[in-house]
Amino acid sequence: MAFIGKFIGINRHLNHDIRDLSGAVKDASGLWALFKDNIPELDAELIVDEAATRDRLYKELVGLPASAGPEDTLIISFSGHGSPDHRIAAYDSSLTDLEGTSIEMQQVSEAFRSSPAKAILFILDCCFAGDAASKVLDGAPSPRSMKNPFLPFEGKGRILIAAANFNEPAWELPTTGHGILTKALIDSLLSFQNQFGITNLVDKVMETVRGEASRFGKTQTPVTVGLIEGGLTFPPFKRGDEFLKLFPNSLGITASEELDSLQPFGIPSLCIENWKRQIPKLNSLQLKAINEFGALSGQSLFVVAPTSAGKTFIGEVSALRSICDGRKAVFLLPYKALVNEKYSHFNNTYGLNLGLRIIRCSGDYTDQVKEYLKGKFDIALFTYEMFLSVGVSTPESLDQLGLVVIDEAQFITDPKRGISVELIFTLLRNKNSFGIPLQLIALSAVVGGINHFDEWLDLKTLMSNERPIPLREGVIDRTGTVSWLVDGEELEENLLSRHQIRQRKAKPSTQDLLVPLVQTLLAKDNKEKILIFRNKRGSARGCAAYLSNDLNLKPESNALERFPVHDLSDSTNKLRSCLAGGTAFHNSDLSPLEKEIVEEAFRDVNSKVSILSSTTTLAAGINTPASTVILAEQEFVGTDGRPFTVAEYKNMAGRAGRLGFNEEGKSLILAESPFQRKQLFHKYLRSSLEPIVSSFNSDRTEEWLIRLLLQVSAVDRNKVAGLILGTFGGYLESRKHPEWSKKIELDLNQLIPEMLRLKLLEGDSSFIRLSLLGTACARSSLPLSSSMRLVEILERNQNLLLNIMTLLALIQYLPESDVGFIPIFKRGHRERVWPANASSIVDTQVVSALQFGAKDTFEYAARCKRLCILHDWINGVAIDKIESSYTVNPFYSVGRGDVVRIADNTRYHLSSAVEIALIIDPSADLSPEKVDSLLVRLQVGLPEKGLNLLKLPFEMTRGEYLALLDSDITSSEEFWSCSNGDLSQILGENRSQLFLKFRPNGN
Repeated sequence: MAFIGKFIGINRHLNHDIRDLSGAVKDASGLWALFKDNIPELDAELIVDEAATRDRLYKELVGLPASAGPEDTLIISFSGHGSPDHRIAAYDSSLTDLEGTSIEMQQVSEAFRSSPAKAILFILDCCFAGDAASKVLDGAPSPRSMKNPFLPFEGKGRILIAAANFNEPAWELPTTGHGILTKALIDSLLSFQNQFGITNLVDKVMETVRGEASRFGKTQTPVTVGLIEGGLTFPPFKRGDEFLKLFPNSLGITASEELDSLQPFGIPSLCIENWKRQIPKLNSLQLKAINEFGALSGQSLFVVAPTSAGKTFIGEVSALRSICDGRKAVFLLPYKALVNEKYSHFNNTYGLNLGLRIIRCSGDYTDQVKEYLKGKFDIALFTYEMFLSVGVSTPESLDQLGLVVIDEAQFITDPKRGISVELIFTLLRNKNSFGIPLQLIALSAVVGGINHFDEWLDLKTLMSNERPIPLREGVIDRTGTVSWLVDGEELEENLLSRHQIRQRKAKPSTQDLLVPLVQTLLAKDNKEKILIFRNKRGSARGCAAYLSNDLNLKPESNALERFPVHDLSDSTNKLRSCLAGGTAFHNSDLSPLEKEIVEEAFRDVNSKVSILSSTTTLAAGINTPASTVILAEQEFVGTDGRPFTVAEYKNMAGRAGRLGFNEEGKSLILAESPFQRKQLFHKYLRSSLEPIVSSFNSDRTEEWLIRLLLQVSAVDRNKVAGLILGTFGGYLESRKHPEWSKKIELDLNQLIPEMLRLKLLEGDSSFIRLSLLGTACARSSLPLSSSMRLVEILERNQNLLLNIMTLLALIQYLPESDVGFIPIFKRGHRERVWPANASSIVDTQVVSALQFGAKDTFEYAARCKRLCILHDWINGVAIDKIESSYTVNPFYSVGRGDVVRIADNTRYHLSSAVEIALIIDPSADLSPEKVDSLLVRLQVGLPEKGLNLLKLPFEMTRGEYLALLDSDITSSEEFWSCSNGDLSQILGENRSQLFLKFRPNGN
């Protein structure tokens, strides 16, 4: 007599098109451990992922029952995917050959029915029908079978417990990391105090599954078939050694400063060793998050702390705990540069060492949205807008998540991007309303007040003003006097003598003070790293240049050796010159590789780069700690021209202080006079931070309504106001003014008929929903007003031959393109050529359409000029030639940053414009292939023939791709057919050596 158990779980699939699961392996492991701990005589085997091939499944599901003896009892569980035609998917199943790579349920039922075994218990946690997020093979080409696959299991000595009826979905619970059936089974097994029978177990499991599915907002009805004479009885189950090894009970466990104290929480020791190389100990903020706020127990929290306080690590350690518990994690970040930086860091820390799958989605052609939708990741990194777009278009993808970390959550207050952040929070808040809370960790820089944000999201707030390195803040004027803020008091120090500060040009300038200030700081500490924030690209570049000339610092040769040699902009040559003098600058005129070189050189304690002059975008979380931060201006120069907020100042100043190198960080604001020094001191150092607020604007109710309607399929007319009231802005307004909800209802009563007239909505007297046009506008990256402006110009020019280049041109007419600065010299006639030049790119009627709404001929010329720049960029014209062709004089120069900004802005809105255009004109020549091609070309700046080079397994610079094209190398095959010497000649010795490491065998 034998007691045999086989516990099978498949999360990951070899086939890239089969969606991975989160909890199947945990399902199998949990049941295996429980049965092994409590039934010593059971020969229990765990079979997961790569081991669960089709041949192995056939052996265990068909062969084992056939070979069993008459006194044998078998317990077999399977957690994974089923198919619509009633097959069980294996690790190596293929959608294109499902019949030959999976196991038919009919084969299993026949083997069970004819088996000589005394008893068989088969636990089947999969489904044969359902939505994309359930445990069914979505995309399987086989037709759905309407026959009940469970009926053949009926018989004595056989019991089947299936997760759901054959025409229902079976779900995973992202917050538990288990399938609903298996979680109910584990809980039920542990609930009995005395010996129990299989009937008692089945009854309890059936009731629990139905209740849990309902709480999750789903319908799932488990099925049981069969009978075992005399019943099958079990002793009371307890969590034993095997179970606790796999699922350590973290209740009551506390962490200490030592990172090893995280191991009882289930964090792998290898991961802890990696962390030890980055941080010495857990700080007080991190300990509070773990011990008092339950970050590692699935609790949601809002962490508010200064820059460099260790907030991000709270998200990381929570993500690792979530992943170890079978749940997936997502990090949301404000900028593409941050996504790329985190992607590199996470890959090095968790990918290479732990084998975790890290993916990113930031709007690039390299995005891994498909992997996200197929569940083939452990950690996904998104920009805000990309996550919102994917989340509302595929809401089922949210079901696979266990944790969402939102970094820089204070962006909810941003006038432009705050709506996206608030809609994300609203989406996740609505997801939690089903009672199965998704863990949410929001990280924010210090703010002036929470303003009920935590109440709206129903999470706890952890606030701290502590920094690992103390920050000393001051303001210095042209007399050399500094006002320092020390323990809440103002203390003055004469940091520079008056003779050190001299006028260096015809007029007083920032240079007069910056040069001696930097000189003095460097003289005091030879390890000093100084980060200077400037408000213009030219100021950042010029600052690095004159400091390089005046200070006579040592050259940074290592960074210079890494520079590309092709497609060099004017800024590239100036950066080389700065690096030769120990300084660097960071602005949008640099290529991604150049920015990476600069950032790494500044971070490197052994680098000769002591001074980095940067525009303010570097303040947004990119890892560039400095000893001292200097703010040379106090205002943004852009479309709004507004002064820095206190929060923005704090974020920049917070870059000061390098852990392990400085006892304190210093920040200094430059002032013109003692009077202005006092003003700035009180404005930024003494003033309170701004509270968190909503960017909701009642003047843009239609904008919010259309975006919120995208999160629901349809809504009762009487409940539309509830969508607005569910936002943070609506929550705040209704708290302050209880009658505000009535005002919104009145506003909507006027707004909805107008939106119905514009064909943005459709419905009847009882409900409304978005129309196709409304859906396109709601999904659009454009504000609703701009989407409707595009609709208007398309409808006004219905005889246009609407193709991808026409749409590229029309995007230049939108306000989002007009507000981006493009130098137009308003004297003479040199800028009047652009409409004529644009007519050689697109039809004259399209060029004429660009006049619509232009405030003057210069705005019209700017639209045409942008189109001409884009045409050169996507056709591979060298960047230095573009710069010189479109620069009128040095004061109206066009730099690489302008070109890339225009291309990025156009690329960002192109997909939205295409979706709208196809609704207006379904016959438009806008095939997905043409759209995708242009999107990539806008990003990389290559002609069509160069796109095949992007299939190479590494990323090159634009200049390197163009150099290959100039050598008639247009594909990866042609690239690898070149000799090492030829590639060195084309790309340079250093760069070619990097790429040749990827040379395939045989080439």
